[in-house]
Amino acid sequence: MTDERRRFERISIPASARIHLQTASGKELGPVTVLGRGGLMVETQESFELGKKMELKIIDEGEGIHRKVAAIARYRQGTGVGFEFHHLDADAAVEIGVMIGKYYSHPAKR
Repeated sequence: MTDERRRFERISIPASARIHLQTASGKELGPVTVLGRGGLMVETQESFELGKKMELKIIDEGEGIHRKVAAIARYRQGTGVGFEFHHLDADAAVEIGVMIGKYYSHPAKR
């Protein structure tokens, strides 16, 4: 991985958010624990071939979002798998922005 892997800010997603990830065919993978404009991390027991592009579906029950995205499995960390988004279209980017905005906390001003 290059130094660019941290180019986008990441937001921790609480378990209460009910944002989860499925395969394009509907198989449940697990809850999304981190989300950013560049990708996400999902808590899952499934194994993925690193570097392989696949179609996934991000579901945010609270916002009614069911968005298919292309992503590449980049790394495994503990029980999580990190995915990089592959060419998000405008609609997907907007919906991911909605999810990020919902859980983004601004640093306190002094």
